[in-house]
Amino acid sequence: MKKVIGLCLVVLLSSTSVFARENRRMDKRKMDPSARCEKMIADLKLDEKQAVEFRKLQKEYMEKAQKEREAMKAEREEQREKMLAMREDKNAQMKKILTEEQYKQYLEKQQPKGNKHGRKHLGNGRR
Repeated sequence: MKKVIGLCLVVLLSSTSVFARENRRMDKRKMDPSARCEKMIADLKLDEKQAVEFRKLQKEYMEKAQKEREAMKAEREEQREKMLAMREDKNAQMKKILTEEQYKQYLEKQQPKGNKHGRKHLGNGRR
């Protein structure tokens, strides 16, 4: 009986430390970038010269990262438009080959079926 109670205590104590650690991670993610920068400066105990250089480098990095995100978004949109145009062209050519009833069946089979291409949306990953 003492072993069971001791084991329960160990499990309880270890689980609370895991939750506390996870909450600290979440707090950092919720902070805005400038607040994270200032916290890092304080945590690293940077002098004024280091802090100025640190802020400058951080700002440059954030600007570059933002430009990259915007460029990637534009590329994704362009790629999506190309694929849509290709699909429409293919469908137009299929319509010439197939009867009206066959074409309707073809279009029904082309509809997305949810979990396509092996993608699994478990809700616990980043996008």
